[in-house]
Amino acid sequence: MDERIKQMLFLARRAGGIVAGDKMVRRAIERGRARLVVVARDASAHTQRTFLFFSRRTGVPVVNFGSKDQLGQVFNRSSCAVAAITDENFSRGILGIMQRGD
Repeated sequence: MDERIKQMLFLARRAGGIVAGDKMVRRAIERGRARLVVVARDASAHTQRTFLFFSRRTGVPVVNFGSKDQLGQVFNRSSCAVAAITDENFSRGILGIMQRGD
């Protein structure tokens, strides 16, 4: 499952359908562009609570995926705690993979 989700995240990055980092994700949520928020499993408790709060307030789903290092690989960074999918098709695809447990 992790590899399929990672592939979807790479494809979303290449297509320009994903943003990374706390400020960019907050901005995408506030502007109504975020379709799915991905938080690393080892992100701080504060980060997880913050984006769970945003999710409840705006209705944007939040999922946990991999470590900060794994999420960072998608963006060619050493680590990344949070990302937002802005493309509807990629968000549906990732949610589908997670729900099926492929």
